[in-house]
Amino acid sequence: MKQKKMLRWIDDVPRNAVMNMSLDEMLFNEYKNEPILRTYYWDNAYTTIGYFQNSKDTGGNKFVRRFTGGLTVNHRNDISYSFIVASDFWKVYNQHFTYKNIHFAIQRALEVLGISSEVLDEKRGDISSIFCTKTFYENDLISNGRKIVGSCLRRRGNKLIVQGSIHVDLNNDNRKNFSKEFTKNIAEFLQIEIKKYNLSNYDIEYAKRVAVEKYSNPKWNNKF
Repeated sequence: MKQKKMLRWIDDVPRNAVMNMSLDEMLFNEYKNEPILRTYYWDNAYTTIGYFQNSKDTGGNKFVRRFTGGLTVNHRNDISYSFIVASDFWKVYNQHFTYKNIHFAIQRALEVLGISSEVLDEKRGDISSIFCTKTFYENDLISNGRKIVGSCLRRRGNKLIVQGSIHVDLNNDNRKNFSKEFTKNIAEFLQIEIKKYNLSNYDIEYAKRVAVEKYSNPKWNNKF
């Protein structure tokens, strides 16, 4: 009997920027045949920058370079996510499709918590800033004139990873409720069920190796 495919949901504990980025890359590298949604948090204030950003643009602040694109993001109380999926479930090479549907799933989850937002249908205003939340691109989520959701991605062959952050002020219970609703919406779109997954010792040790080789290495973080 053929095994039913599931959405693996990892609702992770707060971690530092090096481990959060390392875990995302580990999950991307180790992707087999089931979509993964990891929702995660930060144990302190951190800055991440996009893969192609010039390290000099950070003004000397400490940062970790992501392996996805996008702009500078200051993290502290935001909810972040990584979504990993292959072409048998998703239009991997359609960027508009990707951002539109993920952000719509986020928008619906926020509505459950009483937070309304709009999905932009075009670029708006100044897009010259190095900061993600200060730029307004198509499919970004805006609430009360403020950008609250932006995402970035990377493809490799027939698989895709999307990383993003939700900048809303929620207590711990509502953070968990949001993550649950967001995951439910993604699973409904994929038309598959959810399987809660906890990171294994193998996962953590793999990510620690990635951390040493890349995200805690100045050669990587000052790449450009």
